[in-house]
Amino acid sequence: MAYSNWRISSKTRLCCVIGHPIDTSLSPIMHNEAFRATDLDYVYLAFDVKESLEEAVDGLRTLGVKGFNVTMPYKVAIIDLLDSIDEGASLVGAVNTVLNNGGKLIGYNTDVDGVVSALETTNLSLNGLRALLIGAGGAARACIVALVSKGCREIIILNRTISRAESIIKELSQKIEMTCTTEELTTDSLKRAISSAHILLNTTPIGAYPKLDESIVPPEFIKKDIVVFDAVYKPKKTKLLRDAQTRGARIIPGYEMFVGQGVKSFELWTGIDAPIDTMKRIILEALG
Repeated sequence: MAYSNWRISSKTRLCCVIGHPIDTSLSPIMHNEAFRATDLDYVYLAFDVKESLEEAVDGLRTLGVKGFNVTMPYKVAIIDLLDSIDEGASLVGAVNTVLNNGGKLIGYNTDVDGVVSALETTNLSLNGLRALLIGAGGAARACIVALVSKGCREIIILNRTISRAESIIKELSQKIEMTCTTEELTTDSLKRAISSAHILLNTTPIGAYPKLDESIVPPEFIKKDIVVFDAVYKPKKTKLLRDAQTRGARIIPGYEMFVGQGVKSFELWTGIDAPIDTMKRIILEALG
């Protein structure tokens, strides 16, 4: 649907994203373009929820919002405010997408779908491979579940606060079969872990806009025969990815995960196939 023909009416359905801060989110651009491309009478907004998450969720339920995304810092806290969560969200222990089904709020985790779709862009079989994961936040949880689902043999987790990484391993190992080890993130542990890894995944915010010249990995550590994935999607190509490309490694930009999770959210809310090419195009345009 052309912009000039797009109208909001009394029948327009509302979807949104909540979190704090929210002013740099590209989700409204992506989903509104997807709604236009599929000629759906939907609109997507961003709401900055600085506090009172419970009141915000109650308001969205009462207003009949069709669905909403949840971003930091509420992906875990939102769980107690929902009527139910699906198996995937339970597995990860976090929710990033909510569907309002007749007043019942159901939580999902489409971040896992986003990671899987990003990994699949390389046509690389992860079966039996060893992965190095840097970070121990919500994105790390989604990456672990995605890696295990794709047959990854072993996952090494490096994090500056080792207790957080150990906590994730303890929790997830009770739900899925996996082989994970963890170490404190230091220059030595990073160099050693990279030398034996087939794929490197950065789930920390290092390298995100506006600190475009920062990378968690010294470029000389990156070997040619490794795949490097960065969950940061803004900028389009982080310093880590630029360094990896210069070293001859294959790269997976974070926008692949961002679009992948958005595709799954769109399909949960609308019940139709998402216009993937349109969603990726508008994000690439927004990222310059």
